[in-house]
Amino acid sequence: MGVMSKAQALALADEHKTDLVVISPDGNPPVAKLLNANKYFYEQKRKEKETAKKQRENQIVVKEMQFRLGIDQHDFETKCKNISKFLEKNNKVKCQIRYKGRENANKQQGFVVMDRIIEQIKIGVWETKPAINGNRMIGILMRKE
Repeated sequence: MGVMSKAQALALADEHKTDLVVISPDGNPPVAKLLNANKYFYEQKRKEKETAKKQRENQIVVKEMQFRLGIDQHDFETKCKNISKFLEKNNKVKCQIRYKGRENANKQQGFVVMDRIIEQIKIGVWETKPAINGNRMIGILMRKE
């Protein structure tokens, strides 16, 4: 409708039974529209919710699974099944082996357990290869592309 004074714009809005909504207050001159304000703010809120939802969906979560050197076969299979579920949901999984007492003397056995994990889980690859850090061995799994 062109450039007009605030009073003219308010009179025009009153005449059309709509609201005068300032779209860009920083502009020179400021930009305003004649529209139904409730509908406009509702659509703005809906757009914000939609973008927030997309951000939540694209967020990558790191799950953690702890193992021990003497883990039983059934427990091992159950944990691997859970890891597979996490990877299917595009989460990353931090696999951790804790060493206690005499296990610290056989830290290389942890690599055997980590190799068994990768053999059991067909859809996973190492994002961070297993490495010994103090009394723990940590490796991060991610889904194969």
